[in-house]
Amino acid sequence: MNMTLRKLRPAPINGNDVRAVLDDRLRELDARRDVLTKKIIALEKTTASRPEVSADMAQAEALLSGAEFIASRDRPMSQLSALHAEREVIDRALKIGRSRSQELGIECATQIWAAHFDQIAEVERKRVMLALELQKTNRARERLREKIIEAGGAGYLSTDSVDLLGFGDSDGEVKWASERLITDGIATRAEIERAKND
Repeated sequence: MNMTLRKLRPAPINGNDVRAVLDDRLRELDARRDVLTKKIIALEKTTASRPEVSADMAQAEALLSGAEFIASRDRPMSQLSALHAEREVIDRALKIGRSRSQELGIECATQIWAAHFDQIAEVERKRVMLALELQKTNRARERLREKIIEAGGAGYLSTDSVDLLGFGDSDGEVKWASERLITDGIATRAEIERAKND
């Protein structure tokens, strides 16, 4: 099948706008596909068989870049065949474009995260170190309770009704967060161990 594609507008050149332009084009192609499907349904009511069509990658890429689809063949093509051919090219272009848009989104998110890594590292380190400090305080609090009980006191403390991250002696969330800091290169194991030690 020989298809001719006519260029409507140049491809975007501003790297920051590539995804926005691509997403706009995907919305346009979705809308055009809906129109084609309605026309195909109307024509198929009067036609006995579905024509064979095959979209190639070059057609889909050109359509995604803003080219207009124009069906042409060595022999005449029925209106229904032309509609099916255009819809098939649109389907391929949508698949390519959605995949590309997702990749661009991941790249953008990665770049944003990397640009903020120093701030992320600072706040995450502080958060985990404060949690480790709280667990250290909880252990000191328990030693105080034991001292009070040994002296003959009741051993009840003002905030006994809440756990507040426990003692750090199990595989809880603070241990997980500590391991994550080490994995991400935000803190060393030695620093974590020093923060945990009483």
